Amino acid sequence: MEPAEQRNILLALVLFAVMMVGYEILFAGPARQRQQMLRPTTPVAQQQQQTPGQTNAPLSFQLRDDIVKADIAAGKRVLVDGPAIDGSISLLGSRIDDISLKGFYDTIDAKLAQDRAQEVQLLSPAGTDRAFYAVVGWNSEGGFSTNDAVWTQTSQGQLTPENPLRLTYAGAAARIDRIITIDANYMFTISDTLSNTGSAPITLTPVVEMRQRALASHITADRLEQGAFRGVVGTYGSEKNQMKSYPDLAKSDTDKSKGVLTEVNGGWIALTTKYWMAAAIPPQGEPVTMRAGVTKANGQSTFNAGFSTSAYTVQPGQTVTKSSRIFAGAKRVAVLDNYEHDTSAPVPSFSDAVDWSWLFFITKPFFYLLQTFSGWFGSFAAAILALTVVVKTVFYPLLYLSSKSMAKMRKVQPEMKSLQERFAADPQRMRLEQANLFKREKVNPAAGCLPMLPTIFVFWALYHTLIVTLEMRHTPFFGTWIKDMSAVDPLSIFNGFGLLQQDGHPMNLSHIPVIGGFLMVGPWALLYGMTMVALQSLSAPPTDPMQKQIMRFLPLVFMVLFGGFAAGLVIYYVWSNFITVIQQYLVMRHTGVETEIDKFIKKRFGKKPPGDGPAAAAG
Repeated sequence: MEPAEQRNILLALVLFAVMMVGYEILFAGPARQRQQMLRPTTPVAQQQQQTPGQTNAPLSFQLRDDIVKADIAAGKRVLVDGPAIDGSISLLGSRIDDISLKGFYDTIDAKLAQDRAQEVQLLSPAGTDRAFYAVVGWNSEGGFSTNDAVWTQTSQGQLTPENPLRLTYAGAAARIDRIITIDANYMFTISDTLSNTGSAPITLTPVVEMRQRALASHITADRLEQGAFRGVVGTYGSEKNQMKSYPDLAKSDTDKSKGVLTEVNGGWIALTTKYWMAAAIPPQGEPVTMRAGVTKANGQSTFNAGFSTSAYTVQPGQTVTKSSRIFAGAKRVAVLDNYEHDTSAPVPSFSDAVDWSWLFFITKPFFYLLQTFSGWFGSFAAAILALTVVVKTVFYPLLYLSSKSMAKMRKVQPEMKSLQERFAADPQRMRLEQANLFKREKVNPAAGCLPMLPTIFVFWALYHTLIVTLEMRHTPFFGTWIKDMSAVDPLSIFNGFGLLQQDGHPMNLSHIPVIGGFLMVGPWALLYGMTMVALQSLSAPPTDPMQKQIMRFLPLVFMVLFGGFAAGLVIYYVWSNFITVIQQYLVMRHTGVETEIDKFIKKRFGKKPPGDGPAAAAG
């Protein structure tokens, strides 16, 4: 090996190491530390956790189960049991603050065991470390509010779709009769009848608000949470797909532009993460003020999002009835679509709660195709493979043009190398001779890239669709060791492909400082590296020695990076590359160009590959 080549290889290795270590120190390492910090531990009454804007003073939290059980025993809660949710509603403020999602679990092990105790808990009472709840109340300018009032249950039994919950609040000059219903999915409807029982007019304003304790994980997501919007999202009147991220909301107390304050007619507003959402939905067509921001008190930050309507003045002996809705559940597109197109009470653009990205005109159709294929084949894994085949087939003509151009480039590579050697001391003459060569052989160097530009957007859109889709979460891949395609491949080279076990599971080495991110190269990441090598063997190699050496190490770089990606995404890319290899090889054989694969076949088996010969060359 020449000294220059040795230098180039050494430089490539150094750049690779610097990039990997930098990523580990700046991104992957801190993300794992946050996840470790936020992971449920042995129940304790006191926990300390830094949140955006708070001091280092310890915060005192109660356990959710302790609060719920004590309130139920004291008659301060009403149980909720619907087809898609369960939990309870607090009579303090009539808060919807204890909601778990049936069929969704915190871990894949809990799902396999159908452990109801580990269902995804979306809403949690105030005073817990993950407080998140909805308040529907009436406020006055004088400071009166029902948000902390104690309501009385007037109905019997728990809240179910067949049994509405009836509550009453009686104040000095007003009485509010409330009816709460739930449907078969995630929607609560709250209907209030306000009666003036005093001798003077009263003026009250309906206010609906979600409140969520700010956590470090809201501000910076780990790698598996990245790629999907997290924060406040909504439709404000005719303004669709309005977004403010959690990091922006955390600054809204000092910079009002980071929050939400707008007067509109109808719409909705929500606090959302990748898969789950709590939304406040006012009566449509009625003037409302949408609000979202952060409040900071006692060393604790709380995100809030909701709306208020116009104030209502009620004369003595008169009543007024107002209703609102609270959505608390999973962002299942079919469910959101049903609410959006409900003829009796549509929620405008509700399916946009899913982060479709700016390529929504591609990502949305992709999702619906995935949904259709999943129904046909009975598997979301099969749907991913089928959709990739469809997309690759549609774009085959562009691949053909690109590959044909690359084939021509491979043919002229020996002459280009000869020109570089002959005119190494005269770069201007070398460029002129190369231009004449391209003209004579009718080769356009850019023609290999231009036809593929549209496919870049399409395949990024498919990648994003898989990132945000709830259907991939906790979904296995054809009964293999991949039990959850939204999680990292549990097998890796460094845990002996699962031979090294910890607590009955393949040992997770990602928590090891600095090098942990490099140790999760599993079977699918290795397959991806192999398909990259195969693709490189079908492309014209760079003429620049430095570029050539760097290209050799790209498969290694991407193997390490993809080792930390969701397994479903890596599977998608492996399958996509595999199809591309087949398509591109067929094009190269059709144009009579010998590839590295052909050379390997000849060397290994001592014969020409199928299709080689005069007929293929003539094609």
